[in-house]
Amino acid sequence: MQNDTIQDIVDLCITINQRAMNIYRMLLTAETNDELKQFWTEMASEEKSHQEFWKVAKELAQAKKLHHVFDDPLVIKEELTQILDKVKTLSRLWKTTQSMENALILAYRLEYDMLHPAFELLYHTLKPLIEKFDSENMYDQHINRFIQMFVKFGNMTPALELLGETLENLWKRNKTLTRLVMTDSLTGLLTRRGFFVLAKEIAYLAQRKRENMGLLMIDIDKFKTINDTHGHPKGDEVLKGVAHSLKSRVRKSDIVGRFGGEEFIILFPTIQPTALSRIAESVREGVESLRPADIPVTISIGVYQGLMGDDPDEEIFSWIAKADECLYQAKTNGRNCIVFST
Repeated sequence: MQNDTIQDIVDLCITINQRAMNIYRMLLTAETNDELKQFWTEMASEEKSHQEFWKVAKELAQAKKLHHVFDDPLVIKEELTQILDKVKTLSRLWKTTQSMENALILAYRLEYDMLHPAFELLYHTLKPLIEKFDSENMYDQHINRFIQMFVKFGNMTPALELLGETLENLWKRNKTLTRLVMTDSLTGLLTRRGFFVLAKEIAYLAQRKRENMGLLMIDIDKFKTINDTHGHPKGDEVLKGVAHSLKSRVRKSDIVGRFGGEEFIILFPTIQPTALSRIAESVREGVESLRPADIPVTISIGVYQGLMGDDPDEEIFSWIAKADECLYQAKTNGRNCIVFST
């Protein structure tokens, strides 16, 4: 049932995107201002380019790969359905009272509706899964161009200028809220929730392709002693330094998160078994040589790898538990070392 709802959500996003493209083309045919004609042409073209992203998103939804993205899919579906109904109504109204001001208001409503958190969350979540489309940055540029043009022509009417500023503030707030949920504010890595959202989707893809995956559980050695000796501000510098080092030693496609406190986690999709030991050692050496805040720091690492089984939802937790057991063994062995699951 939930998977069907996720497919409905993606279908609604696709329909809203298609409706926006068609409306921009409609505004283009009725426009007499050359600069605005060019603007509507660009907006329609950009909405069309988004269709490539939504095509891939639909394939992932149909393959049941997006069911962890939303906390309450039924609510999201209802909200998007209402948005689509409002867009249809506004489009009919514009046809009876065509003017530059009404065209801008209709366009504003389109862009405002596409700032629904569902869009931003999908853009942000699918970014590492659809590497050829930087959907989040693409829409960031789209909305910024829209706001600039809206403010330029909206200043003829104070109410329109205010709407332009409101749209800009809403876009920034949505991006901030998404990052607060998905990204750890101190280290810039994924939060535990953000990690699980991406990891489970990647696990399903790896299962389908029968590709080897790897998982690292990482803990900063004697971090409490660091805090007690140097103070919490220095401890925060150590956390940030370790996070930066971890990111610098892995691929862009690898998923790096702060699992909690001084513990980190890295998921490696599509990795050769023989390569994981080398990468794990590179991760360990990178932190040891870093000396963040001029403090000697080491890490212990537990490693698990293999092929994802029949139920990635549950198995990802099993992988973490097994890697965590290896991490515990690494701490027992004297720290600053790596233990692999057998």
